Formats: sequence, structure tokens, C-alpha cells
Amino acid sequence: MLRRSRQTGFTLIEIMIVVMIIGLSAGMATLAFAPDDTTELEEAVDKFILQAEFVAEQTVLTGDVIGLFAEPRAARDGDTWCYQWRRFRNSSWQPVSDFLGDQCLRSTLELELVIEGEPYEYDERETTPKPVLMFYPSGESTRLEMALFTRFDSDQVERVEIDMMGGIRWLSREQELAEQEREL
Repeated sequence: MLRRSRQTGFTLIEIMIVVMIIGLSAGMATLAFAPDDTTELEEAVDKFILQAEFVAEQTVLTGDVIGLFAEPRAARDGDTWCYQWRRFRNSSWQPVSDFLGDQCLRSTLELELVIEGEPYEYDERETTPKPVLMFYPSGESTRLEMALFTRFDSDQVERVEIDMMGGIRWLSREQELAEQEREL
């Protein structure tokens, strides 16, 4: 009688399948939790648009003129752009509210502004800075074009436009949606 010896354990195929599953899981976890410059960029634009829409509504409801001020600031990890909303009361610009305090972009993001058709250049010598955007109680505003992109990589650019009637448009998002509709 021949006896067949039985070995216990896993075959090479079984081990390879388990290693592949672990690798795929690790890859998905890395992609899910890794900071993405594109999402950072979109989150910054989304936050700005939400604030601008809120401020536009507030000007109509309260009768205040509200302006947007933008300036570069030095930060630990490089220069960054900061912006704040101010209302014009008693012949001076004052904070709108506590929850609309100064907002600073991450130092990896760059900001370009075009105000009333002219490129914006910050002048630190100005003693009383002027707002880059103003919303009026009539619902009108000054024209502003904003481009936000990742520093050292300007392939992904998010563009926002505010027209004279106070309309706020995320141009990059609208183009993306239009392209998706054409594909359908």
C-alpha cells in the first residue's frame, strides 16, 4: 500500500491572492486619506463662494455696503493670501461678524484677481487699503474675476466671476458640467 503524505498549508496561489487584496486595500486607503491639492483647491473656492453669496444677501437685507479685502501675508510655511469681509459703517470699514473673520488660503495655493477689468496688484504702502469687491444694498456689485490655483502647478485653475448684478459664477465648475452633459 502506498501512502500519500498530506501536507497542510496554503498554496502559492492563495498567498498571492491574499497579498493582492491587502495591497489593493492599502492603495485605496492611501488615496482616500491623502491630501489632494485639487480637493483643497475646490474646497477653498467653495468656501469663498458660500461666503460671497451670504454677504450678497446680507447687503440687501441689512442695507450695509460690504467689501472684500485681500492681502498677502507671511506664514510659517511661505507667503499666503488672506481675505476678510468688512462693512462700511460710521465712515470706516468694520468686521461683518465673528464667523466671517479673516480667512487665509493654504500656502500651496495662489490667487490672482482682476478688478473691473484691471489686474490687482497689492500695494503695501497704501495706508487705507481699498476693497477688491463691494456688494451694495441694491444687489449690485463691483466686477471681480478670481483665479485660484496650486502654486508651482497651474494646470488646475478654478475661476470665479462676480458680475455687476451680484451674480456669482464658478466658471470652472460650469464648464465641467457642460462637458459632462455633452458626453451624455
